[in-house]
Amino acid sequence: MEKLPVMQLINREMKRKKLNPADISKSLGLSYTAAHRMFLRPTIQVQRLAELSELLGYNFFRELDGKLPYDEPEVVDHPETNALKERIKELEIENRTLKEMVGKMMGH
Repeated sequence: MEKLPVMQLINREMKRKKLNPADISKSLGLSYTAAHRMFLRPTIQVQRLAELSELLGYNFFRELDGKLPYDEPEVVDHPETNALKERIKELEIENRTLKEMVGKMMGH
């Protein structure tokens, strides 16, 4: 598999936000040397990429997803998920009903 351009993407977003490794090191609680070494490596740990995504306000995972030649994972319905979806519907109906009642009480 071809190497993903992770560090290029990070550097692009840093440049767009006008941040440098020193800024990143402070925000991530790293020494300048550790941050500098991180940017010299061709790869990065998933957790660190998540931290950089949050710091830079950019979802690197979504962009990298488009570069992978694999299908989406199969979505499996779980009973808990279905129960929560049903509860959401019930709460939405309740919310609408309450809004209507308050509107009538207020004379709207």
